Amino acid sequence: MSEDKTNLEGDLKNTIKHAEDVVNDSAGAVTDKATTAKEKASELANDAKEALGNVKDKATEFINEDAKEMLGSAKEKASEFADEAGIKLSEFSDSAKEKASHLAEEAKETYTEAKAKAKEFAGEASEKLSDFADEAKEKASEFADAAEDKFEDLAEDAKETYTEAKEKTKGFFQKLFGKK
Repeated sequence: MSEDKTNLEGDLKNTIKHAEDVVNDSAGAVTDKATTAKEKASELANDAKEALGNVKDKATEFINEDAKEMLGSAKEKASEFADEAGIKLSEFSDSAKEKASHLAEEAKETYTEAKAKAKEFAGEASEKLSDFADEAKEKASEFADAAEDKFEDLAEDAKETYTEAKEKTKGFFQKLFGKK
């Protein structure tokens, strides 16, 4: 009986030791998974922030370079046309500046909102990570779509104004010089 008791005590000690090892291993695995989830959340937040920054940079670059260049070209051609063409081009210029200013303001607001959400998101659990990433992608896509639509409208307005000014100037010179 003493030997059975000794065996039972040994088995009990082994079982307790095994349970402690399982608890320690489980705690380590949970900690590793939480750390990995946090790292992935931070990574996704940084990616979303970078994507929104790229969209903002592209929109700003277009506004600072291409839109100004288009406006400068339109003004240069307007100086060569008759007074009526100059007035139409001036109206277009004011509209383009207003649209570009509005678009830049929207880009700043979207960027600021996305940046705040990214900071808030870094401390949340992995469940919210998926929701935030989807929202950031959607906002970036919406912003890109809105920017594209606005710039297409701007280009179309410029083309229409240029064509109209060209036709009126052509007609003016034809009347002036009697050519057809």
